[in-house]
Formats: sequence, structure tokens, C-alpha cells
Amino acid sequence: MILGIFRAKLRLLACTAVVAAGAALVSDPARAAIGEEYEPGGGAPTSTWFALRSEAAQRIDREYVTGMRPHHAGALSMSAEYLRDPGRSSPLLQALSRAIVANQTFEIGVLDEIARNLDAPPVRLFGLTLQPIATDGMAQAERFLKAPIPSRMTHAIGPVSETDVRFAKAMIIHHQGAVEMAQDYLANPGARNGFLGWMNIYVQTDQTQEIALLQRITAAYPGNADLIEVPPSMIHGMEGMQHGSGGHGAHTTATPASPTQGGGNPHAGHAAHGTGAGAAADRSGGTTGAARGGLHQGHH
Repeated sequence: MILGIFRAKLRLLACTAVVAAGAALVSDPARAAIGEEYEPGGGAPTSTWFALRSEAAQRIDREYVTGMRPHHAGALSMSAEYLRDPGRSSPLLQALSRAIVANQTFEIGVLDEIARNLDAPPVRLFGLTLQPIATDGMAQAERFLKAPIPSRMTHAIGPVSETDVRFAKAMIIHHQGAVEMAQDYLANPGARNGFLGWMNIYVQTDQTQEIALLQRITAAYPGNADLIEVPPSMIHGMEGMQHGSGGHGAHTTATPASPTQGGGNPHAGHAAHGTGAGAAADRSGGTTGAARGGLHQGHH
């Protein structure tokens, strides 16, 4: 059902590569290619996804990548800082941080590959002008296995320290930004990249689950978690995010002085996506550079 809704909403043309002259363009929208992982012993084929060329659709995709890539990079640096902090305590939160680093590193690589495809010249086939939009099979080529989201069955929640609460609150705000950006892309009638569509479904799914886990960890703190403040400097990578993927402009993020245990939605308004307490700075930017990073449609 999700696929049917998505197809109608994005009017996508999701295709596998044409690997030789005269090869046919194969429509393959039913494959959840983003969720595939490395299969030991298998080959390492990659293929290119194509869509009918549209400057407007390419602009939407570029704006998305320009926002989500530095946002993912921010999750990596936030997690790395937490894992170096001697005040960290929760085994569950440490396991989640390591999973974030593993999964979003791969996803940044996927975003970089999407950017490379969007910058590639179009091709003509059977009278159609087609634009490369993504590369399928990267997980197999890079032997990537997704790190599972940890649970209370695999790791103890506590003891939960003040450092744990502060990081969990900051990451809730960060994840909410990614979930909202994924929702915006899926709701945008001009977005046609089926590969990015699948990725955003995974981003929503994974990061919503991780938000719930972060909330449980915060709730397990033995003191009053509401009194633990999150400095805006803890939340990385929000500067380049575009709310609406070209449909609504940049977004305002007001970081509350004391986020609740539920990690309420920090997004308000439709100005630049900042991270300062109170009014957000009017900023935009980001990069689509070729450094390695991560992929998911429903995760960070």
C-alpha cells in the first residue's frame, strides 16, 4: 500500500541501468533497493537508476541532498563526541550511537553518489531524455551490512547519566529534523526521484524508532531530566537543511532551553534552519562533496 501511494504521489519512473548500447530501460519500482544489504559470496554489480529529465525535479533533489548530507554528517560528529565523553554511561545509548555512525556513514556515501548522478549529463534513449538519478547496489559493492537498532533486550538502558540525557535530547531534536525533511520530500508533488523516495521512507521509519528509544533512555534518568539543558552547539549539521525540498524555503529551529523528556518538535516557522535558542539565524548552505557517509529512507 505504501508503494502504491508513493508511486501516485511522486509519479516516479524508477529504472535500472541500461548497461549496453540498445539495452532497454527496465521499470522496477517494486524493489526496495535501499534496504538491500551485502550478501556474502555474491557479486558486486551496480546499476544506474534513470528518470525523465526535469530541471525542476533535479533542483528539488539537489536541495534535498544539500540539506540531508551535512545533517547526516552532524549525526556522525555528535555521536563521536558523545562516545569520547567520559561522562557517558548508558550501554544502550552507546550502542545506538555506534549504529548511527555505521549506518549514516554509508548513507552519506549514497547521497554523494546521488549528487554525482544528478551532475552527470543526460542520455537519450528511444526518443526520451533521461537523467541518471542514483546508483543501485552500493551495499553489495561496499559490503555494507546495516547495524541493527539496539533494544533493551540486547543492552541495558542504565545507569543513565546527565551526559546521556543531554545527548539523547540533542539527538531527538536532530532526528526530528531529518524525519520532517523526509516527509517534506515525499509530500512534494515535484519530487520524482524514486530512489530518494525509498530512502526517505527508511529515514522516517528508522529515525522515528530511534527517537522512541532515545525518549525511553531519557525517561530512565533517576533525576529530573527536564532540568538538563541542551546547548545549541551540541546539535550539528542543521544549517543546510531545506524545509520542503524547495517548496517552503528554509526552516526555523528554535532549541528550547530545556527540552522535555519527550523531545518536543523544535521546528517552527519557515525561515532558515538554525540551531540557536530562540530566534534561529537565517542560514543556508551544505555540501554535496564526495566524502563517504550514509543512506536510508526513514533513518537519520
